[in-house]
Amino acid sequence: MFNLANGLGSITRVINPRTLILLVPLLLILAAACSSDSDEVIISSEQESGGPEYAGIIITTDLAVGENRVIFGVIDRDGMPVPGVSSEVGAYLLVPNEETRELKASATARFVAWPTAVGGVFVADVNLDAPGAYEIDVNFTSNVGTAVFAQASFIVNEEPSAPAIGSLAPASVTHTADDAEDISHITSSVEPDLDLYELSVHEALEQDKPLVIVFATPAFCVSATCGPQVGELTKVKESVGDRANYIHIEVFEDPHMIEGQGRSGELVAAVTEWGLPTEPWTFIVDSQGLVQAKFEQFTTADEIEAKLLEIL
Repeated sequence: MFNLANGLGSITRVINPRTLILLVPLLLILAAACSSDSDEVIISSEQESGGPEYAGIIITTDLAVGENRVIFGVIDRDGMPVPGVSSEVGAYLLVPNEETRELKASATARFVAWPTAVGGVFVADVNLDAPGAYEIDVNFTSNVGTAVFAQASFIVNEEPSAPAIGSLAPASVTHTADDAEDISHITSSVEPDLDLYELSVHEALEQDKPLVIVFATPAFCVSATCGPQVGELTKVKESVGDRANYIHIEVFEDPHMIEGQGRSGELVAAVTEWGLPTEPWTFIVDSQGLVQAKFEQFTTADEIEAKLLEIL
């Protein structure tokens, strides 16, 4: 699972490969806020001790040198998300062994409503040219007219864990409906779109078509965004049609055996082959088998379709 101390503090992260589906605190806040039987919120120790009025929480976990899609949220002292139309972001590299920092990127982050129907997050596209510890400054006006300033910390690695933009997509052998005794054996979707289980990834990569892949576990996703993410894939399929292929990969083997047993299942091989530290993930692969776009966490059909149309 993830263990993050965020806001103005540093990030520490511990990943158990068998339970990597647990997500970062803001996602838990967004999910918990939709539940009538949960009053818990997660706030930083600095907020508890009367620190900053607002704190940022980085949701994206796989950040590396180059172009990054950074997703973050802002919470108040009560631990609740603070929405706004957009925010201005500055990404600063913290200079080792010095109390200084260097501005590496500036961007306008757009606000994206979260499918759990509570609050939302900000998304910024930033190009970072050096690895290390970073801090972002966030400035915006909330939807109720309050000036908001927040900070958050994150780590940028030399290389990403998931396939890099421009790299060859792993030719994973993934489950298809034809190979399964029942569709529930290869997806935890309550109402699965059978079109998303026609091809294995390795088969799709042999066709002269772009490919859109979503890794997600609808029934066991702590953030409650995985089912909606698979639904966004269906929307793209219905809009773009057979000019591309579309695949949903359930992250657990035999999901029908997990339900009701209160345990984590074995991860499908593709999760490891694609180096995924979290889920859901969405990838767009071109007709040459090269990764052209990737999205960690929830992504709208409009954003996916816009990137897909760029390579059609």
